[in-house]
Amino acid sequence: MARSLFSALSSLGPFSAILSVLREVDVRPARIAAETPFLIAFVSRDAQFAEHLAALMYRGDRPTDTPPYRAAIGAPITDAAPISRANVVVIVTRDTPQLLDEALRLKRALEASDVPVLMCFVQERGAPPPAQSVTSGHAVTLPLDNGALDEQTAIERLTAAIRQLNAIDDLALARHLPAFRAPVVRALIEDVATANATYSLGSGLLQINPATGLPVAVADTVILTKNQAIMAYKIALAMGLPADFKHIMPQIAGVIGGGLILRQVARLAIGWLPGLGIAPKVAIAFAGTFAIGEAVYRWSRSGERLTEDGLKAIYALALERGKALAAGLRQRRVSRPAKAKANPSEQAMIALPPSPSHNGAARPH
Repeated sequence: MARSLFSALSSLGPFSAILSVLREVDVRPARIAAETPFLIAFVSRDAQFAEHLAALMYRGDRPTDTPPYRAAIGAPITDAAPISRANVVVIVTRDTPQLLDEALRLKRALEASDVPVLMCFVQERGAPPPAQSVTSGHAVTLPLDNGALDEQTAIERLTAAIRQLNAIDDLALARHLPAFRAPVVRALIEDVATANATYSLGSGLLQINPATGLPVAVADTVILTKNQAIMAYKIALAMGLPADFKHIMPQIAGVIGGGLILRQVARLAIGWLPGLGIAPKVAIAFAGTFAIGEAVYRWSRSGERLTEDGLKAIYALALERGKALAAGLRQRRVSRPAKAKANPSEQAMIALPPSPSHNGAARPH
């Protein structure tokens, strides 16, 4: 029965409709956002240390990747030139009266000019935190171990804090500063997968009506596929790959493979059958989107092409998340108004299978 429904959908031309929609996708806003230049200035009395923090922003999974311009720099705290043209200023200081006084004066001056500021306190691990009076606003503490900076912790805290400022688009941050790529792409995949699942719940309610079910189901597949395509393109942008949509999307399509798309459509078709309910469709929308995003991310990062078994493993893990999300979404609709629950995108990420090493794997170009 599922096969006959799938054949019926094919005869109605959903695949040609999908291709038509993809040709009309407007990716210009994403490309403009990703390629908009910006500057993050790390400033400190210790200019060499500030420069080191700026250099950490260029660390990522692809060390040979060189962004087209310097988006993060280090400078002396007394140098007004880079500070005046920065989109974000990170004031790096230590918890001593003289240094704090200087840093706070600069912070107040920048805030008066509506320049986003992040206070960055460097101190030995285990030392008392800076006083709340000097950490008001956006602030982060970087730990030292016997005078040596914990660089991995510094990268994680700085990238998270800079993103929270919302002063620079995430796609631009990731495209030009490799340290932002993993957190930005992970958040993007999670958000789009959750959005597709939520959309599937709403459209699924319409499909309960036999008169509207099949047309809505076809439109549903087109919209989910469009969202997945835009997500894949944004991942490529974030990972620093060529921004030409016509150049990069055929490569991405080859990475994803038709098998995953066809399986997802077939499973969605099963979800359209009367009597099976909406939950399977919601779970499938989440899992399919997540698996596609993960496949594109791994290829963009290292040239890795997931095997059939690798895709199945990721899909299976994502499907369990999708089932839990479907149950949560349905419960919230039933129990409205109720106390708001945590955003699904804030839940723990899926524990994905480790990425195997691929000797001689073709790198994206």
